[in-house]
Amino acid sequence: RSLSSNCPSRKRSPTMRSMIARICSGVVGRSARVQRARVKRMAQKTLRAESSSATLAVYITGDAEIRELNRAFHATDAPTDVLAFPAEANWRASTQPYLGDVIISYERASAQARTAKWRVADEIDLLVVHGILHLLGYDDRTPRKRAAMWKRQAEILGHAIKT
Repeated sequence: RSLSSNCPSRKRSPTMRSMIARICSGVVGRSARVQRARVKRMAQKTLRAESSSATLAVYITGDAEIRELNRAFHATDAPTDVLAFPAEANWRASTQPYLGDVIISYERASAQARTAKWRVADEIDLLVVHGILHLLGYDDRTPRKRAAMWKRQAEILGHAIKT
């Protein structure tokens, strides 16, 4: 699969299909602000850096929809900047491995970009890399793992990350 605003056709639970369908409808309204070619290039760069030939999907949505997903799948009733949903094991092992879905809140990206004093596109780059690294098994739950993940993000992005 290529990265696009199309909804994934992979088998999912009815709840997940419903949530994804709503998110995909949100991409259209934000498409003018998101440089899709740039998102695709950053995803490809991350996969190459990690020696992965897998495919995935990246969706840009808003706080309301990402909050709904965060509540439904992580029991956290708040928006977040990025969520990563790994594909089921059988899709990961197929001849064309599918890693999963990365979902990004444009509103969170915009707010975080203002705080970091850089462009929204730069923040979206970071969130794409971050989400894909989660799909590839990186974790940021402990200080040591977080440091390793952020180091890898900086290497892929080619610059230090403003925190």
